[in-house]
Amino acid sequence: MFNDVDETLRQVLLADVPIDRTEVEITFDRPTREWSSRLARPTLNLFLFDVRERLDFRDDTWTVTRNANGQAQRERPPRRIDLSYMVTAWTNEAADEHRILARVLACTYRQGRVDAAYLQGSLANATVPILLRAMPPDHLAKPTDFWGVMDNELHASLTWVATVPLDVFAPVTGPLVVTRELQVGDRLGPDRETFIEVAGVAHQKGDRAAGIGNATVTVLDTSHRATTDSQGRFTFSPIPPGEYTWRVEPPGGRPVERRIKVPSENYDIEVEA
Repeated sequence: MFNDVDETLRQVLLADVPIDRTEVEITFDRPTREWSSRLARPTLNLFLFDVRERLDFRDDTWTVTRNANGQAQRERPPRRIDLSYMVTAWTNEAADEHRILARVLACTYRQGRVDAAYLQGSLANATVPILLRAMPPDHLAKPTDFWGVMDNELHASLTWVATVPLDVFAPVTGPLVVTRELQVGDRLGPDRETFIEVAGVAHQKGDRAAGIGNATVTVLDTSHRATTDSQGRFTFSPIPPGEYTWRVEPPGGRPVERRIKVPSENYDIEVEA
């Protein structure tokens, strides 16, 4: 995934600075002395030197969606990761280096959120925005020590941080809970009453994911009546065990009736589109 971030930043720089590929090369290498000695033309280098979670963006709230097979899919949001890049320009003349860095710095201030047109690879399907921000010089502690480790001369640099999603939690898929039973009375006595809470979906025929919102669902010969939500979901509680006729009246459509036993494995009702 990190390579997708590299390519995304490359596209941002090419379009926003802008950078001519024939004049300046964009690389993502370790800026060692050996590396810089091999450069044959002006180069803008983005070195990834720090990776850490952005804790103020952490969200452990589960979301539940219903897939086309009628199953519930539970997902946790992705972790948000800060990727910190040291940006340096390598040229023969100091004036050219300063000119490149100035234009790149202006770009980092303009680009707070990456436009979808620049997103590469897996980032194109990200469910959260890709954020960018320029950081103050102290984001990199002791630059002289860094350049000593690289065995290279001290070089002017910018710090550019990309906040990207990392999907570390696989979605959990399983059947929806559609029946809940409530028993009232002495747990060991013979006079216990049983009531059932049920949940279902009114959906287009052949497509369980196409829920019909604002439909009226009625259990005939009872007082139970409900209006579906935007995803076609409805609930009834309490219903005594038995067999009932359910009627669905979609907005602007033909009513549908279906015999359903309570309790049952499924309370969904198909409606002709």
